[in-house]
Amino acid sequence: MRPSRRRPIGCALAAVAVALAVAAASATAGARATPATPASPAGLAQPVRLEDDWGRTVPLPMAPQRIVSLAPHATESLFASGAGRRIVAVDRDSDYPPRARALPRVAAYPQPDVEQLLALAPDLVVVWGPGVSRALVARLEALGLAVFVSEPRTLDDVGATIERFARLSDDPAAALGAARAFRARLAAIRSRYASLRPVRVFVQIWSSPLIGIGDGDVISDAVRSCGARNVLAGIAAAAPRVDPESVIAARPEMVLATDGTRSERTWRERGVLAPRGLARFAAFDATTMERPGPRVLDAVERLCAAIDTARRARP
Repeated sequence: MRPSRRRPIGCALAAVAVALAVAAASATAGARATPATPASPAGLAQPVRLEDDWGRTVPLPMAPQRIVSLAPHATESLFASGAGRRIVAVDRDSDYPPRARALPRVAAYPQPDVEQLLALAPDLVVVWGPGVSRALVARLEALGLAVFVSEPRTLDDVGATIERFARLSDDPAAALGAARAFRARLAAIRSRYASLRPVRVFVQIWSSPLIGIGDGDVISDAVRSCGARNVLAGIAAAAPRVDPESVIAARPEMVLATDGTRSERTWRERGVLAPRGLARFAAFDATTMERPGPRVLDAVERLCAAIDTARRARP
């Protein structure tokens, strides 16, 4: 994520001026880039209660008409659930689906631009859990903003997110159908690999210092879904720093590097890869998994195919 921080404004009049300017720019961009928000069907005029990924209940007087999404994965899930027409702004990294690229942008990191949010007058703000603090969420709520914290940690959580967002949709039945289709495809992937020989995998997200994937992460869940065993599965941290010797001792059959091919030679020299070792090396683009939305299963399919090469190499 690209960091962006606005300098504090020391004068109340200046703050008002900035807010008015942002509101005007956002209104102009919204008129140019997004269709008008449709009138709410009668069913969407009822109160809505959502439970977010922090276990908080988010009460809404009705289905929101103006949503700001400050996380790329949440933007994708909102569109998949049929609530995309209600999104009035997104964070700077939300670029899928293509319609999201035309929406006004809001600074999200290292923290949301509060003035910009207030100027947009949203009735729901969706934020990424690891990117916000509880103090910031409390501050936004004190300012009258409803905040939903999204933090999918497993593939099942992605389906659950689409299902919850169905309550914000113009067509809840179609949104629930999308959630069921996601769950069915995930179940089929898991069933395909469940009876095959497990493959020991080390997932590397950075080579210097060496950082891998532990438990509690969507990528780790994807490895399990492919019928493989993460050699760092016993570590609770999502991205632990590890010693190369401990990885070698775990005898992985595959090194999956999300940071490219630059470390392949190093693992070969350490005797993990051929000719001295038996492990295979594969560079894997984890961008989609780092944004756990509806497209994540496409990435899981590719991950399973890579792992299966190691499985077939050592029947």
